[in-house]
Amino acid sequence: MSTRPLTPKEQKVIEQFESARPGLGEIAERNIRNNDKTGWADIIADTPEEELVISEGSAANSFIYRKIGG
Repeated sequence: MSTRPLTPKEQKVIEQFESARPGLGEIAERNIRNNDKTGWADIIADTPEEELVISEGSAANSFIYRKIGG
């Protein structure tokens, strides 16, 4: 797993997941740091900051799933 510093946008995503449900932030960070397998860091980099929010407290409806699934 990469130990590079997280970008402000990546940190925001982790905070959004953690606020949705404690423990999800750690999973989100792992997915961001494993970008070669998940693509999360690339998706976050390509997503406008105002879209980096989890909808209605549900991680299942978050931007990351909309980007991957859409």
